[in-house]
Amino acid sequence: MGIIKTISKILFSEQIVKVKGKIGEESVTAELTPLIFGRVKHHLINNLTILDDMGFTHQIDHIEIRSNGIFCIETKNYKGFIVGRENDSKWCQILYNEKNQFLNPLKQNNSHIYHLAKALNNKYHINSVVVFVQNNANNIDVSNVINLCDLKKYLSTYDDGTYYSYDEIDYIYDEIKNLDVKIKNRIHVNNIQKQQQLIRDGICPRCGAKLVERNGKNGKFIGCSNYPNCRFTKSI
Repeated sequence: MGIIKTISKILFSEQIVKVKGKIGEESVTAELTPLIFGRVKHHLINNLTILDDMGFTHQIDHIEIRSNGIFCIETKNYKGFIVGRENDSKWCQILYNEKNQFLNPLKQNNSHIYHLAKALNNKYHINSVVVFVQNNANNIDVSNVINLCDLKKYLSTYDDGTYYSYDEIDYIYDEIKNLDVKIKNRIHVNNIQKQQQLIRDGICPRCGAKLVERNGKNGKFIGCSNYPNCRFTKSI
């Protein structure tokens, strides 16, 4: 009976995470509708799943294509006090005096961008944005980690010199949509587990090269031996 209760608890927790994630994504989608943006020409792609060269799948919450750039948006729907630094492998949620760690969403998004850019033959620069739906990102001192309430302003004022015409926006949208693959969620979860096993075996999950220990300004870390062609890293 104890085992059954434990399994049930795990399954229930996973379901809660899925529901919260879905709610968070829908909140971002609501902010990125044409009704909100008015006359701004843009395309939004939600829940994009792409396949990499190693046969692994990668699910991206949102891709926003505008005249001032392509934005890969990772959504987080965590309550409480959020702390973390740009290069930390994990961040922390403090809620009701309990601490819960989760993967650094910047690193997650960088991985998504790497594979998306590669699938597009590295023709486009893709910007990373992490959005906290509960508007509790104020303690994260990273410019592209923002609150949901700041998303419209961030996208509207972002300027790195990029400009796409309406035709180019439509073309890029079609290119990215053509990358979308339909796959069952359990297969995607299995792919994630396989990637984690590769890392444990000392193999880069992005390119298949050997992982090696390196020294950086923040101390030792695990990096791909195929650097600089592959920039996969992992904290020790």
